[in-house]
Amino acid sequence: MDASATHIWADGDGGGLCSPSLDCVKILNADGVLQHFNDDGLRLMEIDSIEQVRGRSWADLWPEGSKVLVAQALATARTAGTASFSAPCPTAKGAPKWWHVTVAAMPGTNGNIVVVSRDITQERTESGARDLERKRLASILRSNADVLWDIDLPRDQVWWGEGMTSTFGYGPDQIGDTTGWCHDHIHPDDRERVVAGMAEAVQSGAPTWEDDFRYRRADGSYVEVYDRGAIIRDVDGTAQRFVGVMQDVTARNAVGDAYKALAGEMAHRVNNVIAVVTGLFQQTVQKSDTVESIVSAFQSRLKAMASANTAIMRTAGKGASLSDLAEVQLAPFVSAGRMRIIGGALIVPERLAQPLALAFNELATNAIKYGALSNDNGLVDLTWTLSIENGATMLEIVWTESGGPLVSIPTRTGVGSRLIDRGISGAVVDRHFPPEGFRCSIRVPVRA
Repeated sequence: MDASATHIWADGDGGGLCSPSLDCVKILNADGVLQHFNDDGLRLMEIDSIEQVRGRSWADLWPEGSKVLVAQALATARTAGTASFSAPCPTAKGAPKWWHVTVAAMPGTNGNIVVVSRDITQERTESGARDLERKRLASILRSNADVLWDIDLPRDQVWWGEGMTSTFGYGPDQIGDTTGWCHDHIHPDDRERVVAGMAEAVQSGAPTWEDDFRYRRADGSYVEVYDRGAIIRDVDGTAQRFVGVMQDVTARNAVGDAYKALAGEMAHRVNNVIAVVTGLFQQTVQKSDTVESIVSAFQSRLKAMASANTAIMRTAGKGASLSDLAEVQLAPFVSAGRMRIIGGALIVPERLAQPLALAFNELATNAIKYGALSNDNGLVDLTWTLSIENGATMLEIVWTESGGPLVSIPTRTGVGSRLIDRGISGAVVDRHFPPEGFRCSIRVPVRA
């Protein structure tokens, strides 16, 4: 915002706007009632004193044929921020005049509205009026980061704000001035819906339109946008202008998607914990003779699970012993004689510590639900080995189940399997489903 604009907004009630100007500048309250009128504006309108108009509705100063345009402009400014139109209005002493009017909601006020009217009686031609409107809108809205647009519907001419360059990267010589150019840049999968929606809004008499879609940047990439516009109509209801704002909401939507993914993973993790605790309790009850022994064994196993979570948190910022991760995470099953862990001492990097611990949790949960840990006799062997391949140290972890129910190939991939596949960076995961027991191998580089 330039220095003059800063001065204009300095007066909290808008009075600062009514300083010397070649335009007719008025401040209205939220109901459209005149509060201030600059001296040059009084002269242009041939009004002898501000008291002649203060407290009157601004719309009452216009002839009947223009009052609809005035009402539409006020409504549009309240919802979309700005509006403009050109219309005739005589002065207080009857002199015929044509005015180009810009209406804008004032930020930081209680709904006040600023109206800037320029006398275009001498310069009113089609091209002159259009150029004047574009220049004035550009001056008023230049600092807006969103993409502002204004469509002259009868002429199929589009004016774009500075955001088309600052947000989407198009140079002035790349920006088209027709609706066809605009529509061509909508993602092909969204285009038909968006174009039809805009046309329906114009033809049906709707005051506004809005939609979410993807729009192409100058570099060829697409961003997600929220677009909203207001339709300005003449006294006959014919749509003349379509004015709106297009916002890049890619980052906002990404935050929402990330939150949904996190919430989904959290829900899955809670369900896994419940399944593991339930399985541990059932196995404890089956192998205990007294209430005291049930309580003691079950508490021990719950503490092992809690210790596993603590071990995971302690790996932040440093490596962790793979043996510790596995033994602490799977301690309830090891102590019950249901699992054997075989592997040499190995420190895995921090980036692998938590994903591998969670993978052990997923595999154990699956074994409790469907595999070797779902009955009284099944066993699990967890082993790991190191090898050198193409100069890189590769870790291979193998989970082998036996003695459980007969295994069949699953018909779908569960959330847990997807978490293992995607959660361990650089890993190759292979699953095998022989009838005698499920087998899973995870191969991942630990050192380049």
